[in-house]
Amino acid sequence: MQVANEVLSEDFNDPIALFLVGYCLLKTERFGLAYNVFRMCSALQPERSEPWNNAGMCHQETWNLDDAERCFRKSLQLEPNNVAAMQNLALIYVNRCQPDEALKWIRRAEQSDQPSWEALDNKALALLMKRQWREGWACYKATAGRHKQRQLRTYRDPEEPMWEGQSGAVVVYGTQGLGDEIGFASCIPDAIEKAQVIVDCDHRLEGLFKRSFPKARVYGTRFKDAEWTADVDYSIPVDCLPSIFRNTDEAFPGTPYLVADPERRIQWRALFDTLRKPVIGVAWTGGINNTGKKKRSLTLEALEPIFRSCNATWVSLEYRNRDDEIQAFKDKTGIQIHQWKRATQTDDYDDTAGLVAELDLVVSVTTAVVHLSGALGKDCFCLAPNKPRWFYGLEGELPWYRSIKMFRQAKDGVWPVEDIAKILRLRFG
Repeated sequence: MQVANEVLSEDFNDPIALFLVGYCLLKTERFGLAYNVFRMCSALQPERSEPWNNAGMCHQETWNLDDAERCFRKSLQLEPNNVAAMQNLALIYVNRCQPDEALKWIRRAEQSDQPSWEALDNKALALLMKRQWREGWACYKATAGRHKQRQLRTYRDPEEPMWEGQSGAVVVYGTQGLGDEIGFASCIPDAIEKAQVIVDCDHRLEGLFKRSFPKARVYGTRFKDAEWTADVDYSIPVDCLPSIFRNTDEAFPGTPYLVADPERRIQWRALFDTLRKPVIGVAWTGGINNTGKKKRSLTLEALEPIFRSCNATWVSLEYRNRDDEIQAFKDKTGIQIHQWKRATQTDDYDDTAGLVAELDLVVSVTTAVVHLSGALGKDCFCLAPNKPRWFYGLEGELPWYRSIKMFRQAKDGVWPVEDIAKILRLRFG
């Protein structure tokens, strides 16, 4: 950036320096600034395809998929062999839940002499969305370490090999978000049957995982230096375990594998018994801007038919403070949503698990509490957008959890809230 600034101080319109500035802004997630810089680059060099491709990436990161597609297609119009633009178009179709279209662009990119991990990653997501597990997991595993959220970790010197299912001492370490770590942990019991398992997890999951996997050694040192690594033979990211254990539909047991703290459960049960009515947890926001927050989230007003469907105690499962939102909704509708922050806004997910385990039902958008509910075997109604993340599939129920019932949008923006309200009226009304 400093070199680019020096060049631009001499020539305000130097296209290479401007492109470098835009790239730095893109990589530091300042997408609005980056987009405008790339558009300046395209105006200065209208024959170049690269600025259009990078402008599309700015739109893609902020989930403006239609605008992103237009930029990528403009890039390909200027340079039909721009492999990066092909890969980005494939990701657009993955995010739109059109895996067959994504695979068409991936095959086109694969025909070039510029193979890349991005194309392989998009291929993995498209295949997993289609439940072509074996090939999908193989591609997914091959891209481990490439993503910011999927970094590889080593535990000894010389570096230990990645585990392939052999006997020995293997570290299974967490990657990605909390929900992902919980979801992929469904394979840990399988790993325990084959090896001596050491789990290196997010510190918030340490207590919950220790209780749930008593045959494993569990450390909440995922983001810290580990001091217990002398006897490690292998390691593997937890999200690569399915490549060993989940290669067919039948290989997904769907059964509970996490155990909530009995003492915390007793405390919540004592409180809930005084309420003398069903207690239902609800989460209505999911993701961040670049993981589809806009399409994954609802307002409390949109959920009002559910709240009015039965005489229940409603409990927020949001992990961020929603005081103002909840109060405004109560002022408008008279509907009370309890927010027990000691259970949901905590550094110990055992607190959340204890609460969820004693609820009568969970109603949630696609967020971490869905994975927690499924892992505990708690009944959960999951509100999924029309174009969900690959983990939730294109249709039907989830193979990962038997206790999760999917309620999918028929089209964008139209949530099946009334369908859930009808079921609640019959069950609790």
